[in-house]
Amino acid sequence: MSAFRRAALAAGTAALLAAAGCSTTNKTGPAAGGDPSAAAQVAVGNSGPVSALVAMDSVCGTKPIKVGLVDGFGTNSWSKIVRAEVEDEAKKCPAVTGVEYVAGRGDLQATLAGITSLTSKGVNVLLVIPDAGPGASHLSALRAAAKAGVTVIPIASDPTGKAGADYFDYVDWDTEYSGEVWARWMVARLGPKGGNIVLLGGPAGNAVSAAELAGIKKVLAGAPQVKLLTEEPVTTNWDPAMEQQAMSGLLAKYPQIDGVIGDYGASVAGAIRAFESAGRPLVPIATTDDNELSCGFDALKAKHSGYELATVSSRTWIGRVGLRKGVAVANGKADAEPSLLQLDLYEDSTGTGQGALAPAKACKSGVPNDAPPSSQLSGAQLGALFTG
Repeated sequence: MSAFRRAALAAGTAALLAAAGCSTTNKTGPAAGGDPSAAAQVAVGNSGPVSALVAMDSVCGTKPIKVGLVDGFGTNSWSKIVRAEVEDEAKKCPAVTGVEYVAGRGDLQATLAGITSLTSKGVNVLLVIPDAGPGASHLSALRAAAKAGVTVIPIASDPTGKAGADYFDYVDWDTEYSGEVWARWMVARLGPKGGNIVLLGGPAGNAVSAAELAGIKKVLAGAPQVKLLTEEPVTTNWDPAMEQQAMSGLLAKYPQIDGVIGDYGASVAGAIRAFESAGRPLVPIATTDDNELSCGFDALKAKHSGYELATVSSRTWIGRVGLRKGVAVANGKADAEPSLLQLDLYEDSTGTGQGALAPAKACKSGVPNDAPPSSQLSGAQLGALFTG
């Protein structure tokens, strides 16, 4: 399973919260998985920018905290970095006594058993990536952990339950917002003349690509010179080989394609191969960050003058946000961090994106091609993670 597949399991509830900018403050209680005597005021279900994130020392206290992390898969570079980021964040709060980890390896029963096991071991905060099956299939175990007094926070994949009842909060990215970011960049690249673009999505009907499409269409409604060639996201299953096949079909069908939005960077290499196999020049591409794209940009740009690249973060750091919310609950401290993060451009080869890096600056040597360079781990930490 690809790293991005986790996002595929996000359901409409998260998309609606993001679109509405909904925000509540969750007083911890038994149903939310918190200590009913805690005075914590932690925002739940709100959507906001990365600039609203806080430092661990603002929520850390002296009460000893045991943390657990259950990953429904845990078998690829993305998962390895997510775990390392949570462990790195935990070290910033001396009161966190450790992070116990369970990888479900795609087995739902093993994942549920991991949730139950860490609950029985007395963890105070439990982060769960509930993607070993449909989100709702994890809810019974999440509810049981919450009722046992654990602050349960699903991350990176929506379990489709209700924050404050089935678990404390769900932390992830705002997918519709990412669609808007990509579309605005593409409209700027194509200029007044406009052109034709395509959206390469994941599995047919997945909620993530659908939400991104809504954001793209919102922007294109004000830019009629840019035409989306397909009414729905093109199915690729976030697989590079399938993406190459799908892109080859699009190139054969449409003589003019001026831009590509691909919502998983690690599979965009397939689309690039399709252009080169067809003898067509590369066009601007917007996607999520991927080390192969970052490190290979300059070589491709030298061969294709019209090629440009823009990415948003693949959010391997999202567990840090969930952990800080859980630590805040345990210490009775306030934390207004967003639950759904609005991600602006991480890379922009044109140099026009405020705060965005050039791909060559983002490139990290010594790490796998599919590792997202937007990780909050240092280059040395990433290198040690994959060579140690």
